[in-house]
Amino acid sequence: MSKENYLYRGNVQIYLQGENALTPVASKNRGDQVAYFIGSKKSKLLIRDFRRAPIHAANHARAGLEGSEFADAFNQPAYAEVSVSERGNEPEKIEINLRPTNTSDDFPVLWLGVLNDAMMPMLDIEWEILRPINSEKIAFTAMVRFDRKETAAVNSK
Repeated sequence: MSKENYLYRGNVQIYLQGENALTPVASKNRGDQVAYFIGSKKSKLLIRDFRRAPIHAANHARAGLEGSEFADAFNQPAYAEVSVSERGNEPEKIEINLRPTNTSDDFPVLWLGVLNDAMMPMLDIEWEILRPINSEKIAFTAMVRFDRKETAAVNSK
């Protein structure tokens, strides 16, 4: 029997990092959502995105839309629910549901991606989950608090 716990529920600013950071879950893509693993299925870090612009961008990405255009659509504020399913000794499955949000307050950053050098930059990280994909890559998700000046600097890089 699995038990689900929530790490976070609330508004966030999404920040996706790394080449091939998301791997589509073909069987989970429907008209009202798209699903991805961060890095690969092996990470057990699953994202379900219910936001209209990222769904539209994901469908166009399959038809040749540039990665930067997808990232611009994906890196928008969202209401996030981050849950952990505990299953004994195995690494827990983390599920991140992203839904539309209309507010534009100062949100924490939900940072997602793949690290190729296994080094996390020094940031004010509230929590992080790192999962090895192979000997060279690590999938991750982290909750980071920035002030507005820092957020603008990170999003401009």
